[in-house]
Amino acid sequence: MSGRPALRLGQLLRLAWHDLWHERWLAACAACVLAATLAPLWTLWGLERGVIGTLIERQDRDPLMRELVPAATGANRFDAAWFERVRRWPEVGFVIPTVRSAAALVELFSEAANAPVAVDLRATAAGDPLLAGAAPPTGRGLVLTAEAARRLNAQAGTALTLPLQREREGRSETAALAVTVAGVLPLAASDGRAALAAPALLEAIESWRDGYRVEGLGEAGSGPPPPRAVHPMFRLYASSIREVESLAARLESEGVSTHTRAREIAATLGLQRNLRTVLGLVAAITLSGAVIALAALQIADLRRKRREYALLKLTGHGRAWLVALPCVHSVAVALVGALLALGVYALAALAINTYFAAHLAVGEAAVRLGGAGVAAGTLAAVIISVLPALAGGWRASNVEAADELREQ
Repeated sequence: MSGRPALRLGQLLRLAWHDLWHERWLAACAACVLAATLAPLWTLWGLERGVIGTLIERQDRDPLMRELVPAATGANRFDAAWFERVRRWPEVGFVIPTVRSAAALVELFSEAANAPVAVDLRATAAGDPLLAGAAPPTGRGLVLTAEAARRLNAQAGTALTLPLQREREGRSETAALAVTVAGVLPLAASDGRAALAAPALLEAIESWRDGYRVEGLGEAGSGPPPPRAVHPMFRLYASSIREVESLAARLESEGVSTHTRAREIAATLGLQRNLRTVLGLVAAITLSGAVIALAALQIADLRRKRREYALLKLTGHGRAWLVALPCVHSVAVALVGALLALGVYALAALAINTYFAAHLAVGEAAVRLGGAGVAAGTLAAVIISVLPALAGGWRASNVEAADELREQ
């Protein structure tokens, strides 16, 4: 047996606790240094996640920000295989074939409105971001945007008339569809005067305007419409705003040009990157200052305790004991400092969120810090506390006990 005491956790913690209590005022100063470092960093990080994160989330929830509008498609035609392949792309959130733009412009009549309202008729299906979670319409049902419903003075269940007109063989022909309002989109999900309908309804309208005979629109026409093998247009939405640019480039590589909100998205994401860079620099400078301050406190504390470390060494406590003791001390101080910083951050976040409450929707916050941010800050506090303690403990373990006690 070497005669050295084994490094037992219980003994180490008891010794560290007594030492910490004896030096409680110095430990409190070190904890305050850490709190003064962490609290403003957590608040700034929470602001970045809250303000910029909320802005990005709002853009992600806005279908218009994620929409890719096809330019003039020219000779491009899109068949079922193309849509099936595009749906499997990880960047795609929703895609659906639709009719020509001219064929989608219709007027709606309501007995409760003074005049007809021109709307853009759009094909829809389950998963359409414009539906905002509502069930897609079927048959001759329409889901109106808030603006269209307001102008028509319509609500769910309101009966509307959709008149049609065409020129065929030198004659003007008219028809009318009786449609029903299946629902009204919330204002936040609305996009001008538009109506969402089942794809079959749009295709029937387009076929009738092209001169074909369509069931429910009279017997006149040049015969039943041929089976639709290809589509001239589509509606496409990226899964998130971060995918818009890459999705547009992927379509461009296939010869399909689109219009996007890429410039607005890039401005928002660029602001986030720049802000994170600035926060990183501020954090580096602040943490460096904290390391220097804590190192100075550690060195001063260990110099005062050289005699105590010499006694520990003489009584058989090895290098592991002498290094672990200040480290345990530092971890305890770091945890207290992090807890104090968390309290200061919570008060600051409450004040800022209360001030901006009128500008925030339900579930949004100007300052928001998740558990990962708290854990990262606490870990940083432990690291910057333990590093000087490791160096000091190593120096203390090299003390010549006899010489130190002789000098005392």
